[in-house]
Amino acid sequence: MTATSTEPDLDGADIVVNATPLGLRPGDPLPFRPHLLPSGSVVADIVMKPRETRLLREAASLGHRVHYGIRMLDGQVASYRAFFGLG
Repeated sequence: MTATSTEPDLDGADIVVNATPLGLRPGDPLPFRPHLLPSGSVVADIVMKPRETRLLREAASLGHRVHYGIRMLDGQVASYRAFFGLG
């Protein structure tokens, strides 16, 4: 199931992804409240800088596994190179 809203329903979520720019600046609000996630959820963020966003830091402190934004780029580099004729 995929859901979006201004206040996402996190009940039963296995994986949640912040696909917004929230987290680029230190004062940004969280895109959702990590303390509402079920135990064992994975939290991913597309933000690459800073590497550890507030969302990821708070999720990790609650015991959730986190996936850093730079790892998403790692999986796309070959496609970028091919698209721009560099590989």
